Amino acid sequence: MRNPPAKKYMPILFLVSLFAWLAFAEAGERGDWDIRIGAGARYVAKYEGSDEMKTRALPLLGITWKDRVFLNPRDGLGVRLYDEGGLAVSAGVGYVFARDESDGDALRGMGDIDETAAANLNLKYGFGLLAFRAGVSRHLGGSEGTLVKAGVGAIAPLALLNGRMKPQDSGSGGLKGPLLKLGASATWADGAYMESYFGVNPAQSSASGHPRYEPKAGFKSVDFEVGVIYLFADGHWAVNAQAGYSQLLGDAADSPIVRDEGRFSGGLFLSYRF
Repeated sequence: MRNPPAKKYMPILFLVSLFAWLAFAEAGERGDWDIRIGAGARYVAKYEGSDEMKTRALPLLGITWKDRVFLNPRDGLGVRLYDEGGLAVSAGVGYVFARDESDGDALRGMGDIDETAAANLNLKYGFGLLAFRAGVSRHLGGSEGTLVKAGVGAIAPLALLNGRMKPQDSGSGGLKGPLLKLGASATWADGAYMESYFGVNPAQSSASGHPRYEPKAGFKSVDFEVGVIYLFADGHWAVNAQAGYSQLLGDAADSPIVRDEGRFSGGLFLSYRF
């Protein structure tokens, strides 16, 4: 059964709302604030391992204050603890969507996994157009599991690829669109996460008809993404189109609830930068 909206997350929602309000209230001080708002949609699997897809409409809100405090969909609300010489370390609190047993026939009798907050610690090291990222995410409710993700990405003007721009010019005056974005990563999950999302305990086995399954900690998936960002109106407006592919691995791929080990996803967003 789904728990009622947890009051323990109200302080987090309050901080997010307060931060957003302060950003708009003082947006005139461009030296301190970097604000981007917008909306879009993602086309994703109904759950990890599903062979069915759904469209999820999402708001887009990205705010940075003095290049130190940030709020964005990927990293949540947090602060940069260190940022020097290409190395950045940040900590924050993010949001994890729920998984309902109504999301697919294979989940009938498996129960729900509640939405929750997650404590995140991230590291990024940039060199030229490339960036290495690594992060740890601890779910504070729901599965109460831990994920470790590491990968590499690049973002570059398309003009650099077709020869209309020289490599030495790509870093002068900031990146200019249209931009190509590429990335690849691998994710490790601990036993608590694997048991919650891919395991079948005795009670779930009786209710769902699936055999009992006890996955172990290990690499859960590898992910690949490609995107194009088109900037216009002097960089104030941006259209972001993205596509991705995720492949489940090991015990996650072997779970009886998995109907498709590999899945594509896509997204389209429109945003405005103040």
